[in-house]
Amino acid sequence: MQTQLYSDGALLECAGYFHVSGAALYTVLHEVPDPAARVLLVGPFASERHFSYHPWVRWARYLAARGMEVLRYDYRGVGESTGKFEEMGFDHWNEDVELLADWLSNRSHGVPLLLHGLEIGAILAGRSFAQGSGDALLLWSPPAHANQALRSSLKRWAGLEQLFESAENRRSAADYIRQLEQGVSIEVAGYQWSSSLWRSSFDFHLPANLEDDGAAGAAYQKPVKVVKLGREAAPLVKPYVGYDEVKDLSWLYAGNFEWLADALRISKEDRHERGH
Repeated sequence: MQTQLYSDGALLECAGYFHVSGAALYTVLHEVPDPAARVLLVGPFASERHFSYHPWVRWARYLAARGMEVLRYDYRGVGESTGKFEEMGFDHWNEDVELLADWLSNRSHGVPLLLHGLEIGAILAGRSFAQGSGDALLLWSPPAHANQALRSSLKRWAGLEQLFESAENRRSAADYIRQLEQGVSIEVAGYQWSSSLWRSSFDFHLPANLEDDGAAGAAYQKPVKVVKLGREAAPLVKPYVGYDEVKDLSWLYAGNFEWLADALRISKEDRHERGH
């Protein structure tokens, strides 16, 4: 990973590219000396990135200021990462999570790795966790499957489009869905959605054991927290009313950091018992 170094007070933010098959992921490492833990942030999908960007970055800085090294990134084909979005799919994005989690965990041994995902990012983080990555998992508003999130984004996009189109040119979300189901690609907020992406989204599920904290803890014997974010957490979640405002989400950060700190303690105790 080649990086450029930026200073944010006493902490470094290292922006660079992580090379994967056929593309390069734009990454920012919030570097911490002697970190208590490392956190991989798996953000929301495509156009949702735009709305959640500022509170997502502030969350990364909040964690770093409290001793947790954080890596955040753009999906392959999204934001500042390279690759053609229309050629990407959930398998590519799932692979990206696993590669980054492996890289982050290997920066130094003995430091717990926490995975944290938002919306579709929660599905990606959850699937990687279920496959053995990470020592703890935090999920914000995970849908049961990716199509729920895509459908919600599409409805919002269709609503915005209708505001600027003449009556004869307006298309509803149902019209867009019909095109996708007929094999036609559509443009949504600057990203070209393929019909194959739409079809595969129905089968890209959050692992069943991760639908609630209790079942997850019993299944994986690791700390897991599932949080359903409400409207008060916008713009991290829909609706994105006033998304350009600098909103105080310290209440959300503080509560989730407290859980992460507890999860870190539990993870350290478990790793010690296992002789790691």
